[in-house]
Amino acid sequence: MNMDWEEFEEGPNRPTKDRIHVTINERRKIYFNRHALEALGNPDGVTLMFDRRRSVIGIKPSPLNRESSFPLWVKENDRLGKMISANAFCSRYHINPKGTIAFPTARVDSEGVLILDLN
Repeated sequence: MNMDWEEFEEGPNRPTKDRIHVTINERRKIYFNRHALEALGNPDGVTLMFDRRRSVIGIKPSPLNRESSFPLWVKENDRLGKMISANAFCSRYHINPKGTIAFPTARVDSEGVLILDLN
């Protein structure tokens, strides 16, 4: 019997403590682990962007004195991760998670924007 094998070349997932890890939950809170924050330059605030055609969220560092800046705050019991409340952003772009969504392909692009693909 001939099998039509497709080899899975990506290998196992690395633990979230070893890579960029970002989630959004049903309360529309976005969580960033230490690696995500470091990749963004450890900002105090971020600006959120959305590409409607691709359904991709973009996040870039932003000074807190900017009106569109979302302040990062420490998540309970997590010294290394931080969160933002993105309720207004999610309402505007009809982003309604039914549970927690993880972004395993989250990355910071060459322009310093953290890319979160909702697809």
